[in-house]
Amino acid sequence: MEAAIASTGSSFHSSPNPLARQQRIARAVVAFVPQPQAHALRCERTSHPNPRASAAAAAAMGGDAGSGSVVVVGRKKRLAVFVSGGGSNFRAIHEAALGGKVNADVVALVTDKPGCGGAEYARGNGIQVIVFPNSKSAPEGISSDELLNTLRELRVDFILLAGYLKLIPVELIQAYPRCILNIHPSLLPAFGGKGFYGLKVHKAVIASGARYSGPTVHFVDEHYDTGRTLAQRVVPVLANDTPEQLAARVLHEEHQVYVDAVTALCEDRIVWREDVCERDRGKGWCKWQPFLENPLGQKGPVVSSSILFFSYYIYVLSLGC
Repeated sequence: MEAAIASTGSSFHSSPNPLARQQRIARAVVAFVPQPQAHALRCERTSHPNPRASAAAAAAMGGDAGSGSVVVVGRKKRLAVFVSGGGSNFRAIHEAALGGKVNADVVALVTDKPGCGGAEYARGNGIQVIVFPNSKSAPEGISSDELLNTLRELRVDFILLAGYLKLIPVELIQAYPRCILNIHPSLLPAFGGKGFYGLKVHKAVIASGARYSGPTVHFVDEHYDTGRTLAQRVVPVLANDTPEQLAARVLHEEHQVYVDAVTALCEDRIVWREDVCERDRGKGWCKWQPFLENPLGQKGPVVSSSILFFSYYIYVLSLGC
């Protein structure tokens, strides 16, 4: 797990992994602009063009970049949010979209529990509710193919997981590469994976003796909590914390960091670069890593680089080292 932040007007910065022994052999940096530009494409590797970014840039041609303010590239993005519970992160994102902070519209709520709080909130706000997957407890649920077709009909740009407990179908991940985000209530890679959700995460953090915890926003791949990290926030674990107290402290940060990440996603301020190539037993491979640019005028980095040390420290503790 690696994370780094590009501050406005600066070059990329990354903190070294304090545990892994790596040989740095190459670096291919993808350029980025200090703020969204009306006539610029999102930074992508030229051999793998992103049609969504191209469409957004094309829609923005002829716009006025303005002066002294952040320029939003392209049309409003269309979001589908997946939830299984109360959906407090879903509500935070929806409210940010209604308030104009997030340049997007939430057009669908996907859930495996049609009676959950998130689904009730969506119905109360005129957001289409889609039940997925089909199961004994939710016979009205649709199949993976039907879900994919429905999202395409709704012209969904990005998918956001906000407390959705089911594994995302491979077909959906392949149809939306680098367009699905999830938030997890620990500093991944520690306390992640199948079975780590809700209070179970916070109980494990406290039981490990970890001194820090916090939420992680990451891209989604075919497995639980293993996609590339985009952003993290750090909170202390206090001596007398209960799982409920720690959960409340982490949740407060979740609502902020997820909205910030989604805001950047919808403004094409997330860039990917081919990071350090690593060697293991003579065989090399390269990692693609996302970076989140600072919004113009925001003080300090979006995520402190110190999270790397804390995250790996907690990971070591979780292994009993």
